[in-house]
Amino acid sequence: MKAHLFNDSSESKQGSSPSHTIAYAKLIAAAKKMRAKTVEQAHGTCLTMSLEFCIIAQQHNIPVFLVMWPVRHDPSFSDHWAVCINNSDVIDLTRIQIDPKPSADVIFKIESYPHNFSVPRFYLTKPLVDEYLSFKSSHLGKLPPILIKNLRNLMLQQDLSNANHFKNFSGIWSALWSYLKFRVSFGLSQFHDKLQKRHDELTKR
Repeated sequence: MKAHLFNDSSESKQGSSPSHTIAYAKLIAAAKKMRAKTVEQAHGTCLTMSLEFCIIAQQHNIPVFLVMWPVRHDPSFSDHWAVCINNSDVIDLTRIQIDPKPSADVIFKIESYPHNFSVPRFYLTKPLVDEYLSFKSSHLGKLPPILIKNLRNLMLQQDLSNANHFKNFSGIWSALWSYLKFRVSFGLSQFHDKLQKRHDELTKR
């Protein structure tokens, strides 16, 4: 999906509505309350927290998109998630992973992300949020493997649909390659977890 996601004229009209202004202010307040305060809090939660925030945006009838950056040359993480609120800004609840300097900011320019963050990909929130809610636990935490796989399948569908719509054949290849890398990494992670579980069982005997 291309970065020009919001209709500027309709966005301007909504922004002038008192009810929309109040809802938007509540949304920003919720983001400041939710944001991770430490790197430890942020680790491994960017997707979960972004999905949770999308649920709040839906409750306030504020349109948003999920945005994901594939991350290169960083052993700490392979992708990063935030919530796109207009054509140039995102709300990033785990920004402290990228910039560990203490800050109360939650709104950041899309252009402000590091050079090793690849071209961002944008996703309609409803399919991903619906899938997330079907697995949602009572607290924020590590997503179950089956949910991660299902979310990536939904992402692939959107990536391919967007690339086909814009006749972007390199985008089709990029989406398939990204998904293949995910499946390999996912499979290796699952295999490692099974080995670890088996090792733990044997050592307890």
